[in-house]
Amino acid sequence: MNRKFISVKNCILDKINKMSPNDKLPSERDLINEFGFSRPTIQKALTELENDGIIYRIPRQGSFVSDRRLRKSLDSLQSFPEDLRSSGDVPSTRLIAFEITEASETVAEKLEMNVGDPVYYLCRLRFKNGDPIIYDYSYYAPFAIKDVTCEVLVDSIYDFMEKHGMKVSMAHKTVDAMLPPKEIADALELGNNEPVIRIAMVAYLSDGRPFEYTLSHKNPKKYLLEIKSYR
Repeated sequence: MNRKFISVKNCILDKINKMSPNDKLPSERDLINEFGFSRPTIQKALTELENDGIIYRIPRQGSFVSDRRLRKSLDSLQSFPEDLRSSGDVPSTRLIAFEITEASETVAEKLEMNVGDPVYYLCRLRFKNGDPIIYDYSYYAPFAIKDVTCEVLVDSIYDFMEKHGMKVSMAHKTVDAMLPPKEIADALELGNNEPVIRIAMVAYLSDGRPFEYTLSHKNPKKYLLEIKSYR
């Protein structure tokens, strides 16, 4: 594969990463004018992107960005790695912060502890196939992750807990949209005035004890929530 082809494909990918699912790509002529490559090179790059499932084509209409967002059901309670591995994607996590701190009034209320009690705080940036999609702030009751290792924090805390005899049972979630602070927007590669999906979650063990309070910020261009309703 020659360098010219790799270059044009990466240029188009950079443009796609700033677009939303089902957005229309510029025409072949516009891409030629923008990047300065020949029509055969542009066409070859578009064909490979289509084969990779990154774009789709509609005859006489053009090329469009595929909806490759992570689909997450609000009805399920799975860890981030479980979600991605079930869809054939590769999860990874960057641990930004991990410390013991004092429970604020909000955290104490959510985790049914006293204000000032020790609580584990961690901040993580989550990736799908190397692409940042979720920025989490989490607080854990000490009993849940005592003696946890960094390897567990970047993989599955739920697996760790269940191996230590705790049964993760259910969660209460609330969903809203917000303009994120610059730290989160930069980490998720969002532009100015682009919102995130924010999910506030309290997770419980089967014995009713709350053990986790998480504020999860998700890039809506790369993350899709699904809800099943029955009558």
